[in-house]
Amino acid sequence: MYKKNYFLITFFILLSIFSLLRLYDNTINLDSWQYGEWLINYQYGFVRRGVIGEIIYLFSKLFNNNIQLSLFIIISAISLFYYFLSYQFIKDTKLNFIFYMIIFSPLFYLFFVVISKVGIKKEIIFYIFYLLYLFHLSSKNFSMKRNWKYMISFPILLLNHEGTFFYLPYMIFPLLCIVKIQKKEFNKLAIQLIALILLSVLFMIVLYFYKGSTEHVNTICASLGKYAPAKCDWWGPINALSHDIHIAVDGETNLFFYIFSGYKSYLGLLFYILYSYLPLLIFYKFIYFKKENNFLSVNLFLIYLFTAFIFSFPLFHLAEDWSRWFSIHFHLLAFLIFFFDRLQLINFKNIEIFNKINFYLLNKKMKFFIILLLLYSTTFHHPHFFIKGAKLEFTYYKIFKKINTHF
Repeated sequence: MYKKNYFLITFFILLSIFSLLRLYDNTINLDSWQYGEWLINYQYGFVRRGVIGEIIYLFSKLFNNNIQLSLFIIISAISLFYYFLSYQFIKDTKLNFIFYMIIFSPLFYLFFVVISKVGIKKEIIFYIFYLLYLFHLSSKNFSMKRNWKYMISFPILLLNHEGTFFYLPYMIFPLLCIVKIQKKEFNKLAIQLIALILLSVLFMIVLYFYKGSTEHVNTICASLGKYAPAKCDWWGPINALSHDIHIAVDGETNLFFYIFSGYKSYLGLLFYILYSYLPLLIFYKFIYFKKENNFLSVNLFLIYLFTAFIFSFPLFHLAEDWSRWFSIHFHLLAFLIFFFDRLQLINFKNIEIFNKINFYLLNKKMKFFIILLLLYSTTFHHPHFFIKGAKLEFTYYKIFKKINTHF
């Protein structure tokens, strides 16, 4: 029997409200990117990223073809389920100040609502899938036979967004841990991993040949009628279907786009990533894997993380949404950490400074700690894209500047 964490419950309720408000704003204003991303469909035939849009399109038939209403209902349901699932996954964890810092990192849950022009992105589908996968792996009823559905489902998930492929290592490591711990048959593991990799590569090849065309853009925009996103046929993710992989939506080449960013852009992004990943760095400083588990170690986990980041490098070369790619890494790493805690594989070192900080913040100064967490998660701001001119911003100065211009 766990003790309810009302602070955590309140956090997810508020997060749900703000997410739905952001979704409503993007939907009602027919936002080219945040609204349009969900509306790629199969009305001109199969195309990458079109599966959710087709579901939204077909569902709209129940509402007199009201695409806006259909999208808002479906994405709201997805978002609420994600936050509910997240709470269920975290609720049994005995939260210390490091866990709270992880939850409040600018690249974790608050990324969707704090960073302007992000909104609820398609990776939320991946997050739901990954949480369900980790629930399955940490279940007492885990079996390699039931694991097949996740090995087959991951390649299908690429129909939502092909970028998911570059996070495939996150499917492998927790499974290796479970098989080693429970001493399952490694031959079954090998077969499943081979199937996972081969099917994923096959789906990527298919998606490459169905990357889209001008005809797809025109037909999709026409199918949406008055509910089409603003500038549908010449701007945004729908229009991007007609471009070569190295051509940006404005028609200019974005090949090696990161070379043209100045040192200030690099320093700003580096600071933002280190600042956002600070809770994970502190976590690795204060934890150790239990000795009875002779497979896991902090060093091995770091090697795995390095491998996962290297595997995603092509994504950073192909697309400029660098903060977004780092955010996805952070989400999956944080879920893994809570997964290890669910399995009781980790312990925090009995260090005096850690114990004192934890006791002081969580028992004597909780209100003060909450204020610090909110400041930590909102003080600095970086665009989700990394292009020439992108820079780190001080959030509250930006807000003050906007307010000042209206008076």
